[in-house]
Amino acid sequence: MMDYMKSMRFVHQAPAATPSSMTTFAPKLYFSPGAVSMATHMALEEVGVVYTLEPILIKEGQQLSERYRRVHPLGRLPALEIEPGVVLTETPALLTYLAELAPQLCLLPEAGLARARANEWMSLLASAVHVSFISFFRPDRYTADEAARAALKLDGKSRFFDLLRYVESRLPESGFVLGERYSLVDAYLTVFFLWARRFELAVQELPRYGRLVGAVLPRPAVRRALEQEGFGQLYGASA
Repeated sequence: MMDYMKSMRFVHQAPAATPSSMTTFAPKLYFSPGAVSMATHMALEEVGVVYTLEPILIKEGQQLSERYRRVHPLGRLPALEIEPGVVLTETPALLTYLAELAPQLCLLPEAGLARARANEWMSLLASAVHVSFISFFRPDRYTADEAARAALKLDGKSRFFDLLRYVESRLPESGFVLGERYSLVDAYLTVFFLWARRFELAVQELPRYGRLVGAVLPRPAVRRALEQEGFGQLYGASA
């Protein structure tokens, strides 16, 4: 799968009707397999637009290349080119944008406290949960000092799991994070649980979170995104 992605760019047509606002240009998602860009990939599949995928392999440092920095000067993923030369970044912004392309799907609440809760969750994931993961997974982003990197690796994993415990404490016993209806916040939450499982953290201590992810993974749009990224078997339907 990785060799395929190194050499190919490909176009995918999601099965739902394409929103009229995106009929003249196919958005391009810059992503790395298994990275946080996975949430935006899931959202594109849910919305049902024609889009293209541009692999930027983090393991090979491609996000720091001069070519990609012309897309995103900070060298971060994901990035979505929504029109020629118009790029949108940051997962909460991307999920909000995509949800609003297909309001009939109700992928995020429209307004009021429910929308504020969605924003609260996405802000927590972007500003705290993801940051804590990066502190041990890629400590070089924060420091060039070897001793400091070692400390971040040691402490960061514990901080990351503490935040997942906090997420667990706030999740409902049934339904999805915002209620009985699935939302793109659930897709975003799923990425971090999968990361925890990949790093063999004690996800069995997170039963509500595991139940939620178990409800998200079988969704056809989610399965398609995972399979396209090479994780169809690794991330099975059971959390």
